[in-house]
Amino acid sequence: MQIPTLNALGKYLQLRSRALELSLAEVARRAGLSRQTIGSISRADNRLPALDTLVRLAEVLRVHPLRLIHLVFEDFKLPHPAQRHFRERGDLSVFVADVTIPDGTEVTAGATFTKVWEMQNVGTVPWTQRFLKCMDDEIVTTSLSGGQVRISSRLAPVVGLIPVPETAPGETVRISVDFLAPQLPCSCVSYWKSVFADGSLCFPDSAGLTCQVKVVSMLPASLSGSPLLPP
Repeated sequence: MQIPTLNALGKYLQLRSRALELSLAEVARRAGLSRQTIGSISRADNRLPALDTLVRLAEVLRVHPLRLIHLVFEDFKLPHPAQRHFRERGDLSVFVADVTIPDGTEVTAGATFTKVWEMQNVGTVPWTQRFLKCMDDEIVTTSLSGGQVRISSRLAPVVGLIPVPETAPGETVRISVDFLAPQLPCSCVSYWKSVFADGSLCFPDSAGLTCQVKVVSMLPASLSGSPLLPP
């Protein structure tokens, strides 16, 4: 009998469950899922899992659902003609760094702050007339607290479409987005991708950029005077 090949999500489920000293059967039970579902979403030849399934697993595994979403898309492939089109065009991007607000940063409820990402054009064509677009309408944000998963207030960008400066091959670029944190404590994330002027995705198979913060009622005294405090 041939053993199914695990995808990135399946490999992570095995490693994470072992780290938590849980069997996959127990993970499935706590998430309210069947063993068959766990096996199905772990196979390399399977279709994309439902978002609700990933949220349930994230609660049991004590990780943010976005972590599991990224793993799902590690194995997602464009149809062959589209892959060839993007490869032949030589259009490639790589994430360099979170210049400000690394994932997991604590911000006060109602605070305004600026997230800065640094990207590099590692392809052979210049980036012109491109934008960074908020994709939050395509993803559900959640708050993990008290052992329960609930839909949280969204991390609101001041502007949902940011021009990307012209960037020649080999150059790096920094892109800034101003955010307003929710009024209540929660964990939330905002998800962004590069688009052309007509709204089509520049890199359909990329994971995109994220801003993930933990909203708290008050920051530690050592951070008093921080620009993350509300005005």
